[in-house]
Amino acid sequence: MTGELEVINERTKLKLAVGETWDLFTDGASCAEGDGAGLVLASPSGEEHTYALRFNFDVTNNEAEYEALLAGLNISRKMDITKLRAFTDSQLVANQFNGSFEAHDSSMQKYLQLLKELAVRFEHFKLTQVPRSQNKKADALSKLVALFKNKFGLRNCQASQ
Repeated sequence: MTGELEVINERTKLKLAVGETWDLFTDGASCAEGDGAGLVLASPSGEEHTYALRFNFDVTNNEAEYEALLAGLNISRKMDITKLRAFTDSQLVANQFNGSFEAHDSSMQKYLQLLKELAVRFEHFKLTQVPRSQNKKADALSKLVALFKNKFGLRNCQASQ
C-alpha cells in the first residue's frame, strides 16, 4: 500500500490561496519496465506542479490508478490544500468511490477504504472520471517510469482505463 511521502511545504513559493479549490489530475501505469504514477496539481491561479512517481513494488493497472490518486491526495494534504477536485481516467476507481461500482476484490476494498479515509480530511473533495484525452499530462508522466529501463520507448507500458 501507499507509503509515506515527504513534501516540503513552501507556502511563500506556492502562493497558496487559502480556501480556494485546487485541481488534481492523476494516472497510474503498470508496465513490464516498471510501475508508476503521474500527477498534475494545478493551483487556482493555474500554476502546475507535476510529479512522476516510480513504485518500488509491483501493482496491477487498477492498483496503480489507486496509488496515483492516493499519492496526489497525500501531497495535497502536506501542502495544506483544503479544497480539491480530483480527476482520473479510471472508470473503476471513480465509480467505486462514488458508489456506482462495488469493490469485490480484497485489495480494491482496501484501496477504496484508504481513499475514503483521505477524502474526508479535505474540507471539500470531489472525484470525477474524465476521458484519457482530458488527462494527457498525467498519462504521459505515469509512463515515464518505463524510460528508466527502456530507452527505446513505451511500447510495453499500458495505463488502465
